[in-house]
Amino acid sequence: MKFSYISSSSLHAGTMERPKKTVILLFIIIIILQCGCIDKYNSPYQSPTTGYLVVEGYITGNGPTQFTLSRTIPLPGDAALPIETGASVQVEGNDNSVYPLAEQNPGVYGIDAMPLNAATQYRLRINTSEGEQYLSAYVQYKPTPPIDSVNWTDGSGGVTIYVNTHDPANDTRYYQWTYTETWEYHSASESAAIYDTAANTVVPRQTAQDFYTCWKGDNSSSIILGSTIKLSEDVISEQPVQTIAAGSQQLGVEYSILVRQFALTQGGYNFLLQMLQNTESLGSIFDPTPSQLTGNIQCLTHPNEPVVGWVSAGTMQQQRIFINANQVPGWDYIYSCPEPDKVVPLDSLAWYFGGHGFVPIAAANPSFAGFIANQAGCLDCLLQGGTTTPPSFWPN
Repeated sequence: MKFSYISSSSLHAGTMERPKKTVILLFIIIIILQCGCIDKYNSPYQSPTTGYLVVEGYITGNGPTQFTLSRTIPLPGDAALPIETGASVQVEGNDNSVYPLAEQNPGVYGIDAMPLNAATQYRLRINTSEGEQYLSAYVQYKPTPPIDSVNWTDGSGGVTIYVNTHDPANDTRYYQWTYTETWEYHSASESAAIYDTAANTVVPRQTAQDFYTCWKGDNSSSIILGSTIKLSEDVISEQPVQTIAAGSQQLGVEYSILVRQFALTQGGYNFLLQMLQNTESLGSIFDPTPSQLTGNIQCLTHPNEPVVGWVSAGTMQQQRIFINANQVPGWDYIYSCPEPDKVVPLDSLAWYFGGHGFVPIAAANPSFAGFIANQAGCLDCLLQGGTTTPPSFWPN
């Protein structure tokens, strides 16, 4: 067994400036290696074939309600999450009201609106296509205070977006935020021509065929929580919800974010906080041991089967802002073609434009019979996963 030699001077210069945890971890690893006391451990635990049910969503009384159903996967967790399709999902009130949720997309169940009552408690019932039944506990319906403002600051690391809110009645105390971001982006160059395959010629590109301007979007994937339980007033000030890395595409032209705010019960907040702590653990020997998540959903057909999720109910508040690239000086987002434009002669149109991924940009200099062209990947913004249809809320 070979070990690298560390001089006393380098040890003093290097490790003395590191956190004590790093130094301790280094010596523990060396001792373990010297002792040769690492044995492979085969856990007797076997996860179920289909995994445990994962329930994500919020019962919303003043807007769309949506729940996503999926299944857990074994470690290391590098496979796609199996979605739970074909289930029957409904919201039930303790006043005997029932609201079925339709499967809007595979594994996603929702309804546009429900006339919920603030004095009623609600729960979620799930019957899977395999005949398994799940039921959440009844939960308190919590009104959510309005968002005071959504603002942003520009720093060396990028643009950070904040939310501010307060509850004058000091009754909310526990908050969660999600967001949907949308941005406009452009291809590297604009094409004014299009290849007509049937006629083997190049014709002017029509407005409806433009693929220079596109829009793309994304939803929040992290858990964003806030609490004022230790404060005398129920005020959230400059809670970060998203950071856009400097120079990224999101602020190449124009960006918009819709921030949603939800009030939580203490139980719902603690569950999400525990999930956040488990998922953010770095896995070192100094991290807290991940704890089992205990939600408020039970499997009726198999009472001992864990279910991952917590059902909450209440109102939702939301606010949208726009940020133009001109508002962020020095953003320096650059998207350019990896190869220079080339001139395609008339006798090679079919070869370049018919099957080798080139797109005509415009007619070449009159002294040369042909067309300036480049690869479709740098001219067609659709190839970056966006759409040429602007969102309904986008400014003209």
